[in-house]
Amino acid sequence: MRKNKVDKTRILAILVIILTIIYFDLNLFSPHTLPNFLRIGIVRRPINLLIFGTDLNFDSETGKPIPGMVGRTDTMLLAHIDPARGQINLLSIPRDTLVTIPGYGMTKINAAHVYGGTDLMVETVKIFTHKPLDYYVGIEIGSFIKLVDRLGGVNLLVEKNMRYVDHAQKLNIDLKMGWQRLSGEKAHEYIRFRHDAEGDIGRIQRQQNFLRALLITLIRPSNLFKSPYAIWATLQEVKTNLSPTLAIRLINFARMSKIKTFSIAGESTQVDGVGAVWIPNKQELTGILDEYF
Repeated sequence: MRKNKVDKTRILAILVIILTIIYFDLNLFSPHTLPNFLRIGIVRRPINLLIFGTDLNFDSETGKPIPGMVGRTDTMLLAHIDPARGQINLLSIPRDTLVTIPGYGMTKINAAHVYGGTDLMVETVKIFTHKPLDYYVGIEIGSFIKLVDRLGGVNLLVEKNMRYVDHAQKLNIDLKMGWQRLSGEKAHEYIRFRHDAEGDIGRIQRQQNFLRALLITLIRPSNLFKSPYAIWATLQEVKTNLSPTLAIRLINFARMSKIKTFSIAGESTQVDGVGAVWIPNKQELTGILDEYF
């Protein structure tokens, strides 16, 4: 009798171990197969997050970045984390969007960071979207390049040949069409290119494509140990009000969520004293923000 009891206890213990392994395996590699309440380390409430990238200013004589000089926002994404739907909604804001910057009047949205740093940029986006912003993440070119290289590159389909040289910005874009693994430098070239008929709107689409590819790279099983280090190292270099714990929860949520992307429809025009700007379609923009943000 005692032997049967011991055998049952051993079998139960083995079953618990097997189920625990399966549970953690599903959380690591197939979290979308689990209901939300069984998922480990994810956010539980809706969050609005501003993600932005800043460019560099170079000295015309030395060709080196000017230390301490604040750059314009070259990339701007409003992200809404929606745990109820298991979804992340991303709205790309064109850098030339005409907005009202508090204290500076009507001008391009990418100037807000130059005029008043992160605080003024966040306030400008709040006014423009009429939405609260809980957190922000700002990344400079150098940190972006390092992140991609730490992951061993990102696989992406480059949809066409891209060639452009800008000596003032130390930008030398030379990409060939086709599937390839982009290094940090090549990834930077891909998301910066906008010198074709589509201009900044085409570049926004490429940035969204790259973000999807980056998320796929982060959750790849072969990067199981590489990804946490890459994320941790990059968090030391970015400008953010996220705690490390919440940042990891957001990234973990992103790898198991659907990504829905939006762009701001509108038209390009010239404004005296400002230059070429993007005038958003306010009715369409309001509809997107009300439903998804």
